[in-house]
Amino acid sequence: MKIVIDGFEDLVIAEEDETLRQLLVQLDKWIRENNRVIVQIKLEGRCLSELDEKVVFDRKVREFKTLELFTANLWQWAIDSLEEIKVYLPEIAKKMEQVSLLIQQGDSKKAFSLLDRYIGLWERINQTLRTIEKIFALDYNKIFLKKNGDSYNMEELVQLLEEAKRAIGDNDFLALADILEYELAPRIREKKKLVEEIINTLKHQMN
Repeated sequence: MKIVIDGFEDLVIAEEDETLRQLLVQLDKWIRENNRVIVQIKLEGRCLSELDEKVVFDRKVREFKTLELFTANLWQWAIDSLEEIKVYLPEIAKKMEQVSLLIQQGDSKKAFSLLDRYIGLWERINQTLRTIEKIFALDYNKIFLKKNGDSYNMEELVQLLEEAKRAIGDNDFLALADILEYELAPRIREKKKLVEEIINTLKHQMN
């Protein structure tokens, strides 16, 4: 397999029996040691979607001819991602309230279409925040506590999301509407404060 990183063919020789996932773990570790992060993956010239990743990552390296990786400066990627998240959070909270209103109005089809799109975005945001916390050895609870005098439980938001999914599975649409409007939306807005503090913390570390 030919491995190309940022337009340059790399000298890494992949073992034919290892999986694509195993190879990417090694490459990711090496790239992070050089203060960079993988921001895009192309396989056989095509960008991989999240669904593609689930399907192809456990296949053998020998099944493919070309792997292309595109990287960015680790610090800049983190700051840019957080700034983007800060913009998205109020929008997601507003959409959660909109979904709640649509459910109460009986327009479940439009409500679930909107909910599915923004829950997907919400889950990607949480994954990015977890990645940043791990890479930079941060403790979000301590960061939030220092600034606001209160702890911040990131898992609480995940639990609320699971409650929303259970309400959908139980066809309990009134419970779902309440969770979205009165629990999830306010906490998503609150999360913007955390993101602002993470940005300040990283900028302080950079200096």
